[in-house]
Amino acid sequence: MYTAHFGLSAAPFSITPDPQYLYLSAPHKEALAHLLYGVNEGPGFVLLTGEVGTGKTTLCRCLIEQLSENVDVALILNPRLTPIELLSALFDELRIAYTAQFSLKNFIDTLYSYLLTAYAVKRRTVLIVDEAQNLSTEVLEQVRLLTNLETTSQKLLQIILVGQPELQVLLEQNDLRQLAQRITARYHLPPLPPKETEAYIEHRLKISGAQRPLFSKPAVKWIHRYSRGIPRLINIICDRALLGGYVNNKSPIDSKIIHKAVREVRGERPNSRKGVINVGLFILLLGLGGYGWYSLSSSLNHPPPASNPTELPVTSLPVPPAPIKPSLLSLLQSPTGSIPAEVAINTLFKQWELDYGSLSGSTPCERAATRELACLYKVGTWIELQTLNRPAILELVTDAGTGRKQAITLTALEADQATLQLGEESFNLKLSELTPFWLGQFSLLWKPPTLPVSLISLGAQGPAVLWVRQQLWKAELNKSPPSNFSMVFDRNLRQRVIAFQQQHNLVADGVIGEQSLLLLQAFSEEGPVLKSRAEVEKVVPAVP
Repeated sequence: MYTAHFGLSAAPFSITPDPQYLYLSAPHKEALAHLLYGVNEGPGFVLLTGEVGTGKTTLCRCLIEQLSENVDVALILNPRLTPIELLSALFDELRIAYTAQFSLKNFIDTLYSYLLTAYAVKRRTVLIVDEAQNLSTEVLEQVRLLTNLETTSQKLLQIILVGQPELQVLLEQNDLRQLAQRITARYHLPPLPPKETEAYIEHRLKISGAQRPLFSKPAVKWIHRYSRGIPRLINIICDRALLGGYVNNKSPIDSKIIHKAVREVRGERPNSRKGVINVGLFILLLGLGGYGWYSLSSSLNHPPPASNPTELPVTSLPVPPAPIKPSLLSLLQSPTGSIPAEVAINTLFKQWELDYGSLSGSTPCERAATRELACLYKVGTWIELQTLNRPAILELVTDAGTGRKQAITLTALEADQATLQLGEESFNLKLSELTPFWLGQFSLLWKPPTLPVSLISLGAQGPAVLWVRQQLWKAELNKSPPSNFSMVFDRNLRQRVIAFQQQHNLVADGVIGEQSLLLLQAFSEEGPVLKSRAEVEKVVPAVP
C-alpha cells in the first residue's frame, strides 16, 4: 500500500525470512561462519541459539544458498515430531523412498545405505533442525544416534540444531549429556546494538529501492528502544510506522508516528493511561517472548532512559490499561490482557510452599535447585500432564494472528476440566475450551530421588534399584510397596521397566534415565499434585 508513496519496489520490513534482506551484522557474520564450519569441517553437532526474532531462520536460509552443489540439505521446520516422524521428514527432504510399514530399523538401515552411496560419489548431507528447543528428549536422542552413521574416518551426516535459548537448558539434562558432548561449535546470536539497528533499517530500505532516509534519527532511536534490537520487532514497528506515514502524508517518519505505531501494534486504546513502558511485556504481547525456564522472569525489565529526554516526556509513554477479567476466556481473548510471566512462576513455587523472591539464583531453575528441585520444559499432552501429576506452567497462545502468549499455572486436572491460577484468581475451564489456546508447551518442577543415581540398568545394585522397584509397585498396583524388595536390577525388573516405558511412550530400552525417573517419581505424592494418587486410575496394568 505504502511502497509507491515512498518510492519503494517492495515492502522492506516483511517478517518472512528472506535471505535477500539478510543484514550481516558482526554477530551474524560470526554465526554464519560457525554454520559453514559445521557443514564443511565439523565432526559433530553445531548449535545456534538466539532469542525469538533475532534472525536465526533467515541465517539458515542464507547458509543454504551459500552451500556448494554437492551438498544435500534437509531442513526440518516443524520440531513437534516423534522419532519415526522425524525420520519420515528427513526422508521426504532427501527424497528417499519409504513405506508406511517402515520400522525404526528400516529407516536407519535405508538412511545408512543412502549416506554411504552419497559419500562414495563425494556428496555431503546436512540436517538442519529449526526450533529445536521444542524437540522431545526422545527425538533429540534419536538425532544423536544419527551421528553414529559414519565411516572409519568421517561422519556421514552433519547436524545443525537451531533454537531459542531454552535449547541450551534442555541440553544440560543428564540424559542428554552424550549429545551435548558431541556439539563441536556453539554460537548465541544477540540482539542488535543501536548503531547496528540503524544500519539494519537502512539496509532493508536500500534493498527495497529507497533513495533517501525514511526515518528521522530520533525515530530510529525510539525504534531501537522499543524493539531492544530484535530484528523481527524492528520489522513490525517499521512496517506499521511506514503505513502511518503514508496515511498522514509524513516523510521522513518522526518519533510521534513511531509511538503511535507501537500503540497500534500492541492494540492499545487511544485513552490508555500513561506511564513508563515495560518492554519485556511489549515483547510478550507481540507473541515473541519465546520464554522458557531460563528467561520467564526477564520480561519485567524496564528500558533505558531516552537518549533525548526532551523529545518526548517519559510520562507520555503508554502502558496497557489495567485488565478487566470477568472470565479466563475473556482474558485470553483480550488484546490488552496479558500478565507478566513472573506471576505464573511465583504461583508455581507457592504450590511447592516456596517463596520465589527469597530464593537465590538468576533463573527459576537455579532457585529451584537450592531446594533440591529440578525443572522440566517440554511439549506434551493433557494425558502426559495427568501422568506427571504435578502443577505446571502452561504457555497459551492467546492470539493466533500475532502469536501473543500468556503464561498461566495449572493447579488441578480432571478428565475433562482444568483448574488454572493467575495471580490470586482461580479459574475452572473445560479442556475443550482450553485446548485451542494450548500447543502443548509446559514447565514444571519435580523432586528427583535423593539417591546417587544417573542411569540405572541391568546388573545395577543398591538403594537406587530398591527405589525403582518401589515406585514401579505404586505405578502398577496403586498401593504402598512392601519393604523386602530385592536391590538387584535383574532381567525380570528390566522387562517391567520396558513395559512401563512403552506405556508412557518413552524409549523402551529398559534403562532408567531422567525421563523414566521423572515419571516414576510422579507416583510419589511428595510435594503438590494435580490429583491425589488415590483418585488416579491405574496407569499401567499390574505385572505378576
